[in-house]
Amino acid sequence: MIDYRWCVCDMDGTLLDSKGLLPQENEKALKRLKESGVEVIIASGRTDLLLKPFIKQLDLTGDIICCNGGLVKDIGTGEILYGKTIGKEAALETIGYCLDNSLDFLAYTENMIYSNRSNPRALKYKDKNSRLEAELRAPIEYMGAEEAQGVAGTGIYKILISSSSQEVICQLAEHFSARAELSAVSSSSDVLDIMAAGISKGAALKALSGKRGVDLGKVIAFGDNYNDLEMFEVVGMPIAVSNAVAAAKSAAKIVTRSNDEAGVAHAIKKYILEEN
Repeated sequence: MIDYRWCVCDMDGTLLDSKGLLPQENEKALKRLKESGVEVIIASGRTDLLLKPFIKQLDLTGDIICCNGGLVKDIGTGEILYGKTIGKEAALETIGYCLDNSLDFLAYTENMIYSNRSNPRALKYKDKNSRLEAELRAPIEYMGAEEAQGVAGTGIYKILISSSSQEVICQLAEHFSARAELSAVSSSSDVLDIMAAGISKGAALKALSGKRGVDLGKVIAFGDNYNDLEMFEVVGMPIAVSNAVAAAKSAAKIVTRSNDEAGVAHAIKKYILEEN
């Protein structure tokens, strides 16, 4: 086995199955990898506030990449190792655009998730909170035009816009990509992520590797979507699940089984740990 240092995993569509659950096979394989000396790092479009149950399930204590690379934290200490927020004016304009056009959105700050009212995603997270221990709940507050000014001033790392229409997502991507101070990427067919310009999982990995002194050639990365492409470009072993978009599969060195077939576990056992 190559002397890998890190195994970096995207969550939705990759490590998690279609129901948003962590398959037992994936959990076991990642823990085996940790025992072999490879650090497991989550790299997600989500905020770490929404990842707390999975952090606990996997017993992670190292670093985490969230908000598509907009925020990198030390799980153990809570220290921000790397971060870049959306400029206040651009954040206000983005939120205002969503409110004016009745678009569902979530805005991620360091310690809070803000949402428009009646957002199905926010309602889902609030419902999930009711079944979780207090320490694992994601703090969520509703925000309208009046509250936006104050929230934008606290520093927003990502704004997630959702729509059931792929045509709308494509139109939004074109609209926000035209802003030089923003980066826009789709992390699933019904979602567009808005971050500050230059933000990506790949850029975050470069910054983290510099801080930790890790050669990215000795890093494995699992992913499935457009927001994983920059990450695939900088690591030594990019692996896509079979349900990934074509661009991710083309950028990968290996295509494993789908997220509903515990593809991460399959690749770890076959190609990394080299078990029969």
